Amino acid sequence: MKKTTLFMTLLLSTIVISSCNKDGVYNPKEKIDKIYVDSGSGKYLSEDWTWNNKQLKTINYYESDGTIDHSETFTYNDNRLSQVDNHEDGETVKYTYDKRRLQQASFYTNNVLYMTCLFEYEGNKLSNINVTITDADKGLNTKGLANPLKYVLPKQSLQSIENVLKENPTRGSVSFEIDFAWDGNNISEMGIEMDDEYEMLYVFEYDNKLNPFRNFLGSDLEETLSGHGVYKSKNNVVSYTLIEAIMGYSFTESQYISYTYDGRFPATRTADNVIEYFEYE
Repeated sequence: MKKTTLFMTLLLSTIVISSCNKDGVYNPKEKIDKIYVDSGSGKYLSEDWTWNNKQLKTINYYESDGTIDHSETFTYNDNRLSQVDNHEDGETVKYTYDKRRLQQASFYTNNVLYMTCLFEYEGNKLSNINVTITDADKGLNTKGLANPLKYVLPKQSLQSIENVLKENPTRGSVSFEIDFAWDGNNISEMGIEMDDEYEMLYVFEYDNKLNPFRNFLGSDLEETLSGHGVYKSKNNVVSYTLIEAIMGYSFTESQYISYTYDGRFPATRTADNVIEYFEYE
């Protein structure tokens, strides 16, 4: 099991970034050491994080039998994250910045660019992300381990976009915009629209505790937006409602997430009968 999902799994992401903070600097007060998972068959080590002082250096991801699924290595330039590599799957993401703000994330597989995300802001808050996938089979693969959208969009939403593409078989690429609305220091809504064929809206609710994944960037777009929480939000998502419309049909569903806490940070997180256990340094 590579990682558990929110979304969420859209993944997913989320704090307001103040003028004294830079994107690409992830230095939480409580640093994650290990994450364990119990999906009903027993608790096992899922993620092992290694830090060098204030910088995250590697994350090892484990299968339930104890074997390593893959590892991510983090590279920095002037103390800001510049690149994340998943060598087992041949995946790389490169981050570039405009002064204090994340400007672009470029996703590669075996050194071939297949997705670009451009980040835009209103004041000091993220307002939208323009996504261009040049290889739709890669960028929207719901079965692949290294799918960069698997946490930003839930599996059913990825499948919906794939269905749109199947209706347009000559379409080798896809572009869409992810828009954000804020309530204080948390993202309250996230919407996606692709042409006139597909649109979705997430509405989030939060607790009043601190999100340990705030400002975390990884090798998946999930990790950029959502990770185990929502990357730009201050607090932890406790529920979300998804409203989705595709080619004239629509549906609504909800997800609820519960926590226990160690001080102001989560000690456990439960969603879809899967429990994550967090240990900090």
